[in-house]
Amino acid sequence: MRSFREVGESWKAEYPDRDFERVRPLLRLSRLAHLVPAFQKTVLAPHGLSPSEYSILGALRRAGRPRQLQPGDLYNALGCTPGGLTKMIDRLERRGLVQRVSDLEDGRRARIRLTAKGAAIERKAFVDYSDGAERVMSPFSDEEIEQINDALELLGAIFEAPDATTPAPEPVTASLAAVRAALAATRSERASEDRMGPE
Repeated sequence: MRSFREVGESWKAEYPDRDFERVRPLLRLSRLAHLVPAFQKTVLAPHGLSPSEYSILGALRRAGRPRQLQPGDLYNALGCTPGGLTKMIDRLERRGLVQRVSDLEDGRRARIRLTAKGAAIERKAFVDYSDGAERVMSPFSDEEIEQINDALELLGAIFEAPDATTPAPEPVTASLAAVRAALAATRSERASEDRMGPE
């Protein structure tokens, strides 16, 4: 596969009046958008779970006891369509990993609850996923991991801001400034802790 630098040089040859330095990170992210799901599928395959199905189990686990959520909460967590979510819940329910229970406040609605079997599968899948992530990220130093996290958080602020596709909108600028301030505060706290040392 051609390197991203080579791809950038090819584009420059076609559009010499354009600067592709700011496009290159997005090309890398586009490539990672294919590679990361492949990694997730490989890690979760022994548990018979797709990444999206694991996301449902993980969201229910993080919800705390009694480990149940409304479907609307899961739509937001997964970013999928109601129809797609229903199909995934049906598959998980057939395996006994989740169950639909009546909402005590509104009997017309159902909540999705993580079963004991589902909790056990989620725990094993999480351990394998975490171990896999450790292996993938092991070549990086703690400082490099921090830099990667900070850069991705800044990119997230750009794309998650309202009207992110318009040229330099105020909401994007405000979101980016807020994330930069939060990151600076976190770095300051870490530096202060390092200076103080262990108690």
